[in-house]
Amino acid sequence: MELSEYLVLFVLVVILGAGLPGPGDASLIAAGCLAGEGKLNVGIVLATAMVAWMVGSVIGYVIGFRGGRPLLDHPGRLEKRRRNLLAKGDHAFGRHTFVASVTMPAFVSGIFRVRFGLFMLGALVAGICWIGMYVGLAYFLGEEIAKHIARVGTKAIVGVIVVVIVGLVLRAVWAHWRAGRQATAAPEGGAVTG
Repeated sequence: MELSEYLVLFVLVVILGAGLPGPGDASLIAAGCLAGEGKLNVGIVLATAMVAWMVGSVIGYVIGFRGGRPLLDHPGRLEKRRRNLLAKGDHAFGRHTFVASVTMPAFVSGIFRVRFGLFMLGALVAGICWIGMYVGLAYFLGEEIAKHIARVGTKAIVGVIVVVIVGLVLRAVWAHWRAGRQATAAPEGGAVTG
């Protein structure tokens, strides 16, 4: 029960709260398991994780607000796709601002200029749900989770990686096929004007 364990948890959850990839989920599960075994105080784990989540969310929001939109909305390679993505995001965030701010990474809310107060409420709801789920399940089922992870282990990780790679390849093939069909259909459609 050293301060360093809570500090590591804080840093990893800040990264998670900002919406950046990292081991934040795993750190919440580990902290929940350790709290369930009595090695960490579950109250301090929850408080540390929640404060870290909110700090990370604000950092992610500011990053998206200040740099995200200019990064996506500039001329250059893939300009049409990026601007199409921004238009879709503007539409989604315009209609479902709160739900989008709860379900999307914090920097995305910054990119789409969600009102800060509404964003903070969404981040709070998301933090309570994610942290409560991970820490709560790990706290009460920690030993079972550890057994399942040990049993499945590397096979599950390799399986997930293979599924993701296959999915990405299939999506790329599908996009290439559709682009080819649209390219051949465009001249035919263009000839029938008038």
